[in-house]
Amino acid sequence: MYRINLNKIKHILLLFALTVGELWATADHPILLRDRSGNPIPHAIIRIQNTDIIPITPDGRFEVPVQSDPKAWIEITAIGYDPLKIQIKEALALSVLRMKEKIGQLEEVVVSATRTDRSVESLPMPVTIIGKSQIQETGGMRLSEVLREQTGLQVVPDHGSGLQMQGLSSDYILILLDGEPLVGRTAGTFDLDRIAVSNIERIEVLRGPSSAIYGSEAMAGVINIITKSSQIPVSASLDARYRSFNTSDISAEVGINKNEWSVYAYVNRFSTEGFDLTPDVIGMTQSPFQAHTAQFKLGKKFDKWDLKVNSRFYTENSTNTMEVRDGNSPRLVDMQGQRKDINLNPTLSFRPNEHWLFTLRTMTSAFETKMLTQFREDETLLDNQDFRQNYHRTELQIDHQLNQKHLLTLGLGHLLESVDATRYEDNNRFDAGYLFLQHQWDPTKKWNIVSGLRADVHSQYGEQLSPKVSAMYAFSERFRWQASVGAGFKAPDFRQLLLNFNNASSGYYVFGANLVQEGIQRLQSQGLVQQILIDPAQFGALAAETSRAVNTGFRWNIHDDLLLTGNFFLNHITNLIETAPVARLNTGQNAFSYFNVASVVTRGLEVDWTYRLSDNLQVSMGYMYLDAQDRDIVTQISNGELFTRDAQNRTRRVTLADYGGLFNRSRHSGNVKISYREPFTDIRLALRGIYRGRFGFGDLNGNLILDDPTEYARGLTAWNLTLHKTLSNGLTIEAGGFNLLNQLNLYDPSNPGRTLFMGARLPLHQLIKTN
Repeated sequence: MYRINLNKIKHILLLFALTVGELWATADHPILLRDRSGNPIPHAIIRIQNTDIIPITPDGRFEVPVQSDPKAWIEITAIGYDPLKIQIKEALALSVLRMKEKIGQLEEVVVSATRTDRSVESLPMPVTIIGKSQIQETGGMRLSEVLREQTGLQVVPDHGSGLQMQGLSSDYILILLDGEPLVGRTAGTFDLDRIAVSNIERIEVLRGPSSAIYGSEAMAGVINIITKSSQIPVSASLDARYRSFNTSDISAEVGINKNEWSVYAYVNRFSTEGFDLTPDVIGMTQSPFQAHTAQFKLGKKFDKWDLKVNSRFYTENSTNTMEVRDGNSPRLVDMQGQRKDINLNPTLSFRPNEHWLFTLRTMTSAFETKMLTQFREDETLLDNQDFRQNYHRTELQIDHQLNQKHLLTLGLGHLLESVDATRYEDNNRFDAGYLFLQHQWDPTKKWNIVSGLRADVHSQYGEQLSPKVSAMYAFSERFRWQASVGAGFKAPDFRQLLLNFNNASSGYYVFGANLVQEGIQRLQSQGLVQQILIDPAQFGALAAETSRAVNTGFRWNIHDDLLLTGNFFLNHITNLIETAPVARLNTGQNAFSYFNVASVVTRGLEVDWTYRLSDNLQVSMGYMYLDAQDRDIVTQISNGELFTRDAQNRTRRVTLADYGGLFNRSRHSGNVKISYREPFTDIRLALRGIYRGRFGFGDLNGNLILDDPTEYARGLTAWNLTLHKTLSNGLTIEAGGFNLLNQLNLYDPSNPGRTLFMGARLPLHQLIKTN
C-alpha cells in the first residue's frame, strides 16, 4: 500500500512558500491608472509618502517598489482630475485605479484664448473645454453634432450647418484647426459638417470678441479644434459607426512617437443616403453624399528647436434630383456636386532659453466647389458652377517672459487670399498685413490682466485698430470674477456681394446682395420657389460693419462636486451684415442672401451648472437668454412709423410687444445632461435634452420685421441618448439615438427626426499588448 509521507509534503509546501515569497519580495507590483472611461492617464504625477516621483508609462502603468510599506499612502495628481490618495495595500488589491475628472476642467491648458499656454482657471475671459469623454458622450460623427449640445452655441441651417454665438452668426466666429484658420466659407458661413470628430482630442470655445489677436472674423469668438497626435511609442485604432438613413462613419489612425520623432496619420470615410422631409416633392432635403478626410502630422524635436508639419485633405461628392419647369413642362434634372479642401501648415519653434520663444507659422489652403446640373432626358447642360478660394498666411510670433508677472507677445504677419468663380467677372484678390501686441500681467495672486491691440492694413478696407482688455479677480480659491471689453471691424467681401452658389448636398442657394433679385427670378421661372419670405427688391449695396462688445461673468466652485459659471454679454454692431432666407423652395430648403441692419444689439446671459452627486452620477444644466434687436426698428416702432394688419385685415401700428427681434434667433435655449456609470457592468449612459425656443423664419406680412405669430417656427426639445462600454482590452462599444421623440420642425431642414446609431472603437495596440 502506498503511504503518504506528511513530513515530506510539509517540507515541499514550506519550500514553495519561501520561493514564492522571495519572488514576491524581489518584484515590483504593477498598477494601471485610468479615467472613468478606461483611458490611460500618462501625465499623472505619482508619489509614495512624499518620496521621489514614481515614473508612469505612456499606457498609464506604474509599479510600487517592493520595499514599500503596505500601509503607506500613494498620492496621485493629474491636470484635469481630482487628486487621488489611497493606501498601497488597497491599490494592490484593486490593480486598476480610476481618477475622477475635475468638474469643469478648470486646469486644462488652453491655447486659443491668448495664443499662449494658459489654464482655464487663470484666464480672464469665458472659455469652455469640450474633452474627449464629452465628445464621446454626444455620439456625434460631425462637428455640428458636438457643438449643438453646448450652452450658448446654436447650430442653424444657414446654407449648411452654421453656428451662432451670442446671437452673432458664423461670419463672426473663427474656426481653427490646431490653431490655424480653416477657410472655405459659403458667403461667410463655415459648414461644420466638413469636420469629422473621431480624431478630435478636445475643442476650445472662446466666447466674446477676439479680434485683438485673430482679426475681424473673431468678433463673436473662436472655436479651436485640437486633433490627436502621437503620445505613446506605437498606437493604432479602428473606429466604425452606423446610424439611420444608411449613414456610416469609418476611420483609422496610427501614431509613432520615438527618438524625438512623432508621426500621426488619420483617414475617415463618411457616407449617407440623406433624408427627405417633403416626400411629395421630387428631390431630397439632404442629398446623398460621401466625404473622405485624411490628416497627416509630422514632428521632430531638436535641442532648442521644434518642427511640426500638419496637413489635411477633404473631399465630398453628392448627388440629387430636382424638378424644374421648362416653359409649362416639368423636367427632371440631375445635380452633381463636389467640394475639396487642402491644408498645409508647417510650424517651426525656437526657444533659446526660458525667457524667449520664437514661432514661425505658415498656412496654405485651397478650397473649391463644383456644381453640375443636367437635364436627365438628354443630358443637356442646365447650369455649371465652379468656385475656388486660395489662402496663404505667414506669421511670426515672439513671446518674451520678462519675469513671473509679465509676458509680452508680439506677432506680425501677411496673408494673401484670392477667389475665382464661374459668375465672377475677375479673379478677386486681396492682401493684408497685420501686427498684434499682447501683454499678460499678474500683478498679484488675485489679479490677472490681459490687454491686446491689433493693427490691420487691408487692400480692400484700409487700416483698422482692434483693441481688447480682459481682467480677472480671484475673491477666493473657489470664486473668480472676470470681464473683457473689445472692438472689431468687418467689411463686406466679394462673396457677400457677388456669390451665386448652390450646394447639391443640401439643396440650398446663396445669392450675393448684388445678384439676389436676378437669382430669385431665375428660380421662380424654373418653378422651384414655394414661398417668397422677403422681397428681393429690399436687398442692395452693403456697408462695412463695426462692433463693440463687453463680457463679464464668474466661475464658482461651490465645492469639489459643484461648479457654477455665468457670463453676461453685450454686443453692439453697426451695419451688421445679416444672412436671411429670401425664399422657401419646394424641397424644404431655402435661398439666402445678405443685407445690412443699421444698428444691432445682442445681449443676454449664459449659465452652466454641473453637480457630481456621486462617483457614478453627474448632472449638468445650461441656459442662455438672448435679446437680439435692430435698434433702428425699435426707434421706428416707438415713433409709430411701422404698421401691420390684424386678423380682420385692418391696419394698425406695430407695438414693442409685437417685435420679436432678429430673424433666426431663439430668445431661450438650454440643455440638460445626466451622465451615469452603472457600477456592476461599467456601462456609461449619457442622456441629454437640447431645447431651442421658437425663432422667426421670415417676413410674411410684408413690413420687413418679425412681428406676427405666423412668422415663428415653434420651439422643440430633442432628447439624445448614448450608451457605451469599454472592455478590459480597450474595445469600446456604443449605441444610442438622437431626437428619440421624433420632434420635427418644418423650418429646420437639418433635422431628419429620430435617428438611431451603434458603433465600436478598437485600439489595436492595446488589444495586441493585452493578448
